[in-house]
Amino acid sequence: MLTATRLRDLLTYNPRTGVFRWKVARSSRSGGDIAGAIDRRSMDRLIRVDGRLYLAGRLAWLYMKGTWPKHRINCINGDRSDIRWANLREMTFAQQQASRSVQSRLGVKGVWMTRQGKYVAEIRVAGEKTYLGCFETLEKANAAYLKAAKKAFGSFATAR
Repeated sequence: MLTATRLRDLLTYNPRTGVFRWKVARSSRSGGDIAGAIDRRSMDRLIRVDGRLYLAGRLAWLYMKGTWPKHRINCINGDRSDIRWANLREMTFAQQQASRSVQSRLGVKGVWMTRQGKYVAEIRVAGEKTYLGCFETLEKANAAYLKAAKKAFGSFATAR
């Protein structure tokens, strides 16, 4: 398992820019070269250290904190290649789900429409679904969901 000491022996990390650079030269790279590459599918920066691929955000956490993150690393601005220290936060799976954007016909999270044309708001927290009410407008139902989501998930909550 990669340690913070080993990581710091091989790489430097600039927390203001989010750039990792190699300290040591190897066969195909020079000391000072930017480490890793952006994965085309996920848009994450990946860095190979001692023959193993790592997500650069997790390496930044290890580099700065000295320990591996307990949960996932999230880029606050949504750009997964932007691993500036101020843009990184640790999040649980539930927080990740709360921060994801929705892809529904109504365009908002936690709201569905009844056959009578009313809007029902619900939220799921820790596997438990909670009924938030039935509303005349989508905006009111969305507001009810967002209020509950902010209470349950804090800054990770999104309504759309």
